[in-house]
Amino acid sequence: MANCLLAPINWVWMDGVAFSGGDWAPTRPLAGLATADPFDHARSASVDPADTRFTVDFGAQRLLDVVGLFYARLSPAARIRVTTDEGYDSGWRDAWPVTHVPVGGYLPFGRPSADGRMPADEADPRGIGWLLQLDAAVTASALTVEIDDAANPAGHVEAAILFAAKAERPRINLANGFRLVAEEEATVRRSRAGTLLGRRQWQRRRIAGALRGQDRDPALAQWYEAGRMAGRTRPVLFSVGTGMDHHAGRLTLVGHFDEPTPVEHAQFRSYGWPFALTEV
Repeated sequence: MANCLLAPINWVWMDGVAFSGGDWAPTRPLAGLATADPFDHARSASVDPADTRFTVDFGAQRLLDVVGLFYARLSPAARIRVTTDEGYDSGWRDAWPVTHVPVGGYLPFGRPSADGRMPADEADPRGIGWLLQLDAAVTASALTVEIDDAANPAGHVEAAILFAAKAERPRINLANGFRLVAEEEATVRRSRAGTLLGRRQWQRRRIAGALRGQDRDPALAQWYEAGRMAGRTRPVLFSVGTGMDHHAGRLTLVGHFDEPTPVEHAQFRSYGWPFALTEV
């Protein structure tokens, strides 16, 4: 399996899509899942499973192999299940990110929770990201998402972006040397005593790398087209955490290309595509 994936088109953002099901706050409706705004949350009326279940009708049959729920405000006990109208069932899966795996049966001493999940007070206050990668692409006209989070102390669940798509995967893995960084957007000044002062802003992840050694057809039909369709303004889903049970959340983001980049014919029968994405 390829060690990364890129989904340039979110079926949820296409014309003709309709949401239904559950019970959602009038000021925070399900339509919030169809925007690219991390602060435009859909909020359930309660944590009752009947209230946190919803269906999205794509309005047409789509090819689907990746589903993501981003900026979700859930508890560490939350689980998510995805089903389609054509028979796919993911089963219940943990939603909270795992950051530590026991070594020799033991977790490191200190902050890691007993099960290796990220401590709740260390999570991004905007919410967590959850990614489902299907073993093989399926067709679907409608997608149902169920959230089981009865232990949520807020008394409701929230999520900002639903991403359902067909992802492109390179035949040759992402070249070594990709970079992951949290970009600091705060403006600071230094006091006379030498202390840095400023208003703290959100930190956004940025992933940069290059796909090297690509054949001509994938380079032009997949990677060039992905950049063309997304441009600078349409968010895409990118993950370097494919197949991981831990760290997948840190290595998966919905973001914008910093700039559409060229496909390079670096050497005979070998094409490359450098890219950089910054989180929305």
